[in-house]
Amino acid sequence: MGVTYRIDDGITVITLDRPEVFNSIDQETTDGVVDALGRAGVGAKAAVITGAGKAFCAGADLGDLSAEYARSGPDLERIIQTRFNPLVSAILESPVPVIAAVNGVAAGAGMGIALACDLRVMAPRAFMMSAFINVALIPDSGSAWFLPQMVGLSRAMEIAMTGRKVSADEALQLGLAHRVADDALEEAIAWAHQLGEGPTGAYLATRSLLRAAATTGISEILVEEARIQGDLGSRHDHLEGMQAFLEKRKPHFGG
Repeated sequence: MGVTYRIDDGITVITLDRPEVFNSIDQETTDGVVDALGRAGVGAKAAVITGAGKAFCAGADLGDLSAEYARSGPDLERIIQTRFNPLVSAILESPVPVIAAVNGVAAGAGMGIALACDLRVMAPRAFMMSAFINVALIPDSGSAWFLPQMVGLSRAMEIAMTGRKVSADEALQLGLAHRVADDALEEAIAWAHQLGEGPTGAYLATRSLLRAAATTGISEILVEEARIQGDLGSRHDHLEGMQAFLEKRKPHFGG
């Protein structure tokens, strides 16, 4: 089984469950994550992605890729389009906020998965690694976009071209991680519960707007801000938040 899934008190916990190969990605893993995130929107208000055993995700399953090369040749474009991009897209388009609990190595596509999540908690011994250069490839699974957006072009170039390890402490300093905790999963679940009490629609709109802002001019963003605020301003969660503020009480968001 590539992925295990559970809902615990309104929080979806998705575990990459191939510890014998450091949770590397095969087609079953992609299908499992896509399905789990789709179901999360029905019964949960936030999701956490983590890995079983000592790793978060070591990236592509190179043994599986080698076997596929032997069967049909090294068609990496097709493999990325069917195996890696759908997984990253499912995270980016998740109907609920997603937190990565990076419990161990997040390398190659595993780093891309972590960076695609809205928020990241790392264990002290965990590290990220853009390992593509070690097999003479470029960063994929979104890493070529996420890295320069998060750390700047110069630092992204160094991380990608050396393929070195980025420790949890350095990731926190650079902005690749938001928190470092001894029990990354426990911390991520606690954070997810906090998000679960908030306005889900506004979280998702914020995610979409900030990503658009990274590649859009300020004039277009001013228009988009007004459009989204106009939509959210008429919804229950905003009106409840305003009323709660005036009444000096905690808001009760409906999501």
